[in-house]
Amino acid sequence: FGKEFFFTFLSPSVTICLHSYEVLSDYILGEDFYIMNIIVMIMLVFAVIGFLDKMLGLHLGLSDSFDKGLMTMGTMSISIVGVCSVGVSFIQTHLDSILHAVSFLPFEPSLLVGILLAPDMGGFSICQQLGGNPEIIILNGVVLTSILGQTLSFQFPVFLSVLDEKEHPIMMKGFILGIIAVPTGLIVSEMILRIPVSDFLGELLPLLFVCLLIAGGLIRFTAVTIRIFSAFARIIQLLTYGLFFLAVLGIFFPSLACTDLSAISDSVLTVFRSSIIVSGSLVLSEVILKFFREPLKRLAKQIGINEVSMIGLILNCATSLAILPLFSRMDRKGKLFNAAFSVSGAYLIGGQLGYISSVSDSFSVTIYLLSKAVCGLISILLMMKFYEKLT
Repeated sequence: FGKEFFFTFLSPSVTICLHSYEVLSDYILGEDFYIMNIIVMIMLVFAVIGFLDKMLGLHLGLSDSFDKGLMTMGTMSISIVGVCSVGVSFIQTHLDSILHAVSFLPFEPSLLVGILLAPDMGGFSICQQLGGNPEIIILNGVVLTSILGQTLSFQFPVFLSVLDEKEHPIMMKGFILGIIAVPTGLIVSEMILRIPVSDFLGELLPLLFVCLLIAGGLIRFTAVTIRIFSAFARIIQLLTYGLFFLAVLGIFFPSLACTDLSAISDSVLTVFRSSIIVSGSLVLSEVILKFFREPLKRLAKQIGINEVSMIGLILNCATSLAILPLFSRMDRKGKLFNAAFSVSGAYLIGGQLGYISSVSDSFSVTIYLLSKAVCGLISILLMMKFYEKLT
């Protein structure tokens, strides 16, 4: 029955769907459709479902998730608008001086940006401005910023400030394994981008050193390492606030503008696009939790974690912030899994996907998704392998 059903019904249906996809791209949406990743399209479909639930009062329980996505516009505006307008304009104006100052580095300067900044906190934009090999820009500006950059500049300090202090040691252990898995994300990207081996090793070896240095610091000098990254995150936060203030100042007082109004308009459009993608991802997460709860329970039992921990892993893919209120209700193994996975798997289909899809092409989005997914999976496998040694 299975084969007959597939060949008589499913196979023609798939062919029809693919043909419809081509027809839409050719005759309705035009060239813009080709620069949009299919995953982004799925997010848009779920955003529409959430919007219809809100508009028509369908009581599907999805409108709240849609609203939460739209509410991210405020926080994203502060982190994106100033950096992507005023910050980028500053780099463009002083690009020669910046490149001269970092010319002594044996690797691309964008590597440092990728390690220290999230893509939507200026990481991607700055990597673009620093220039270099287009493949290296994707490697550092898209992949590295969305894994290690977001961890060090955003996730690390937020987790420390929100979670109870007694949860910090177990969170640190999870982060360490997550950071150790980071280079696998770059290796996956290199396999797709086909970067020359010599150029890739020039990026990978310094990253390996940094990852081991961070992991070693968290193991041997935990308190000092925490203070260093907390201070760094605070500096980045104050800098983004300052750039946002300058952008707003230029809107109301044009004589004091530090950048063109068009640059601010483009960054606001990026924020709006990103928030719609986030809305779709949150609606999708809610649909998964509503209709696949029993399979999730069975999967959690097989892995050896409780249901709350399994839900946390799913929500992590949209935003790691969603696991913070659940963290205390997770079992020990689930806490380690979620902390390790959050380094690379967080925002897989959330705000970072929305941002990357708004400022880059479909090819970059595909690399972003594959590298983060593989890296997140490796971190979970490492946790399963070394869990007993961490207890």
